[in-house]
Amino acid sequence: MAKEKKSRGHKLIVLLLLFVILLLSAISCALSLRLYKRSDPSLAGHWQMELMLTDSASARAKLWLNAAALGDQVDVEACMPKLTAHVDLYLNNDGSWSRRLDGASLDEAREKAESALGNALRELARLRVVNTGRPVGTDAELDARLAAAAGMPLERYLAEYGPRLLPAADELRAQYDGSGSYQIEGVHIRFDGLDGARYLADDALLVLEFTDRTEVYRRA
Repeated sequence: MAKEKKSRGHKLIVLLLLFVILLLSAISCALSLRLYKRSDPSLAGHWQMELMLTDSASARAKLWLNAAALGDQVDVEACMPKLTAHVDLYLNNDGSWSRRLDGASLDEAREKAESALGNALRELARLRVVNTGRPVGTDAELDARLAAAAGMPLERYLAEYGPRLLPAADELRAQYDGSGSYQIEGVHIRFDGLDGARYLADDALLVLEFTDRTEVYRRA
């Protein structure tokens, strides 16, 4: 009888140990899965994407100039510098994300675009003067002729009557601004409020492949 009681006691202890091990394993797996899905520490941080605006600005400027005589002879692309605006993406360790358009970079790009359009308009004026056989003169003299023709300084004329070369800030904010939570599931990242994307990342680069676009970010 004593041996049977001792054997039953050993079995009970073994069963209890197995139960505790299984319980701890289940808790560990649940915690690991939760942390895995909430965030990936290697992705956490500040990322920045460049919005390339040069081509669209050149196309709009060219369309506007082509409506004028000799406007199609102006090399707008040569006048237009590289135009970019920044979008800042923050992926936090707590599984939250936020993304914002950098308004200052958009304002800077807009100023460069307007200055380039002014140079293109000067080039158009130069072509017209050459076409008449008269001496071209200096840039200041060209500006004076343009101001006389427009009835106002060149910068004011472009501000009031020139084309809109870049998207409005509100349009870009509606497209890119947002916040919420995110989850990592294998090679996919799912944003609350955005479509899911396949991602590739290293220490310096983050590529998000959505169904309709690819976004490339660099660590800021």
